[in-house]
Amino acid sequence: MRKTRIIPLAVIAAAFCLTIDNAAAENWPGWRGPLGTGVTTETGIVGKWSADKNVVWKSPLPGMGISNPIIWNDRVVVTASDGYQLSNLHVICLSLKDGREVWHQRLWGTRPTRHHGSKSSMASPAPVTDGRHVFAFFGTGDMFCIELATGALVWQRSLAAEYGVIENRFAASSSPLLHRDKLLLQCDHYGDSYLLAVDKATGKNVWKVERPERWLSWASPLLVPLGNDKFELVVSGSHQLEAFDPDTGNKLWTVDGMSRECIPTPLYAHGLIYAVSGPKGPTLAIKPGGRGNVTESRVVWRNTRGAPFVPSAILVGDFYYLIDDQGIGTCLNAHTGERVWQKRFTGKYTASPIAADGRIYFVNEAGLTTVIQAGVSNYVELARNNVGEAVFASPSIAQQRLFIRTSRHLFCIGTAKL
Repeated sequence: MRKTRIIPLAVIAAAFCLTIDNAAAENWPGWRGPLGTGVTTETGIVGKWSADKNVVWKSPLPGMGISNPIIWNDRVVVTASDGYQLSNLHVICLSLKDGREVWHQRLWGTRPTRHHGSKSSMASPAPVTDGRHVFAFFGTGDMFCIELATGALVWQRSLAAEYGVIENRFAASSSPLLHRDKLLLQCDHYGDSYLLAVDKATGKNVWKVERPERWLSWASPLLVPLGNDKFELVVSGSHQLEAFDPDTGNKLWTVDGMSRECIPTPLYAHGLIYAVSGPKGPTLAIKPGGRGNVTESRVVWRNTRGAPFVPSAILVGDFYYLIDDQGIGTCLNAHTGERVWQKRFTGKYTASPIAADGRIYFVNEAGLTTVIQAGVSNYVELARNNVGEAVFASPSIAQQRLFIRTSRHLFCIGTAKL
């Protein structure tokens, strides 16, 4: 393995600080943003853009990857893979201000696996940061901890070498999740599936749970707050949604009814867990806090129409929005599951929608973003903006900027001045 560090920098601001000069600015530290819902409190996002209009900067990216960029204060981090079997792994840190490369870790994957030619690679899972370190997991089964300030490698593990090659037909895409001093990972595949919690400081196991009857899940785990500083770790897997104690790995409850293949990540709002699995699977709204099999006792509503295969859903206000892979958008009442509207969007979709400042952003595979008004009972289209390049990664929003990763570049969309 070889590593490259470029331009050592000063120590960054204290961990978990969410603001810079603008008091309203918010970071995007991992998959689906600050709360894992795809929604941010960020405001002031520009409404119109194109391949050359309101593009603050555009930086080329090596190889392939559909992981969303993460943003912490003045840093933007993306992962990528290239080379033979896409086994060359990249963790790249860019300047938020101008897109220049701050540091670039070049790493070697130990166990490359199968992947989809355009919609996945070894760099499908999103990295995550606590403001001091970046934690990156790849489809090769390799996990890395890297200093955000300097790009120095802190620790690394090959889960594939320890527990077997990760086997599925689209490569791994489940993103790691931070909880206190632990990094949580869901690894469901054709082989021996498992959940893993590791000490984020050392990379050593805190607990490991075997999942012998789970396979073909690309969904990422979700943390659900229960009050009194308690949480549930919710995972979407083949035929079941399950919850575990994130501190011990003990199983808490199960809900039946998910599809065999699960890709969308669940979300939490209004005191409910919203989970969807496809293709043509159900959407479920579930009360957390149960014990045992709670299929009959804690499922509040279910809807079998409009479920996507790949894109995760989003909830804003009293409305739950889905976009399926073929571009059929559906809005459901978040409290009852009843359909509010359904609309055919332009193109096909892999990226998951995100929301900010009363708007929802849907980016299709051709690079066209449809912007609609959020939280209202009718369909209101606000804009259509096209960057002119293929997009399979979900976008991110932070520091008054919209970040769109294409198959070739990372676009930073906004006004010219921070």
